[in-house]
This record gives sequence, structure tokens and C-alpha cells, in this order.
Amino acid sequence: MTVTKETKKLNVYALCQCGIFVALATILSFLPVYEMPMGGSVTLASMLPILFIGVKFGYKWGMGASTVYMFIQLLQALIKGNVFIYCVGAGAVIVCVLFDYVVPFAILGLSAFAKPKENGKINIVKVCVTFGVLIFIRFLCHFITGIVIWGQWAPEGMGKFIYSLAYNGQYMLPELIITVVVAALLLSSKQIEKLLAEK
Repeated sequence: MTVTKETKKLNVYALCQCGIFVALATILSFLPVYEMPMGGSVTLASMLPILFIGVKFGYKWGMGASTVYMFIQLLQALIKGNVFIYCVGAGAVIVCVLFDYVVPFAILGLSAFAKPKENGKINIVKVCVTFGVLIFIRFLCHFITGIVIWGQWAPEGMGKFIYSLAYNGQYMLPELIITVVVAALLLSSKQIEKLLAEK
């Protein structure tokens, strides 16, 4: 298959924009509104740049960028050293890596579901609902590790399910609301809509 000069140009453009969006998401993740003691935080819509990549460029670039972002988040956790110290055994580490990092962050690229058709207008409702569903799936992933790993620290008389629901809901619900609201506000701007629509 011959790669045209125009295709190369578009790929370079997409790569540069994805790099900027991933960098922005990473910077925002370093500016938490508040952090939870055993991992997790409410940020200034740090997932939003990654979610926008899928809407702008589609599945290939969206999944690629979200995978890079996932590795950055995993690296941050390793550097901080405040997550894996709670994992007892190799099985717990595997569950933590899979359901606290690999799945919840890598799926953000599926926001490409809300990508408009060629020359189509961005549907703000569809975009916001898609973002909300993906963030809810991320919550479910953390909920699983909350039961399997962190549940052992549940207060006396509180079951693992309730503890995980309360702990993860405490930061994921605000994160979901902030992300969806900021997305809706940004998408109501003609400039942002144009940025996401242009190829």
C-alpha cells in the first residue's frame, strides 16, 4: 500500500496534536483538587484531553494515545510508591495493574464512538454521554480492585463492597461530573468545536 504525501502530512499533524493532548492530560493529572490516601484523586478534568483525541482522530489515534497515557499513569504510581506497597502477592499486583491502570485508562480512546461522520457536526450530547459511560467503566474497574485489594482496610462493620463503593465513588463521581461539565462547556465554544472537527 502506497503512503501518499498527504497521508504522511496528516499522520504528522495527528501525532503532534496527540502529543500535545497527552502532555496536557499529564500536567493536569499533576494538579489534583484532592488526593485519596491509597490512590485516586479528583483532578481538573485530566482525562478530557485524552477523550477529545478519540473524538477528533478516531479509534486508532484514540486508543494509541490512551495507551500512552495509561503507561504514564502507571509510571507515576511506581515513582510515588504509594500504591503497590498495599498489594499482597503477585496476584494482587496483577489485579491492581489491570484494573487500576491498564483497562480504566486504555479504554478512554473508545471516545472515538462519538466521532462525527465526515463533515458532520459534533453532537455534544453524544460526546458527553460517551465520556460519562467511559468514566463510569473506569469507576467499575477501580471498584473491583477496591473489593479484591483495598477491602481489607474497610472499617469494622463495613463490608468490602460498601467500602469500595464509598472510597472510589468519593473521587470518581466528582471526576465524572467535572469532566462532563467542562466538556459540555468547551464544546459549546465554536473555536473548540472547530479544533475537534478539523483534520
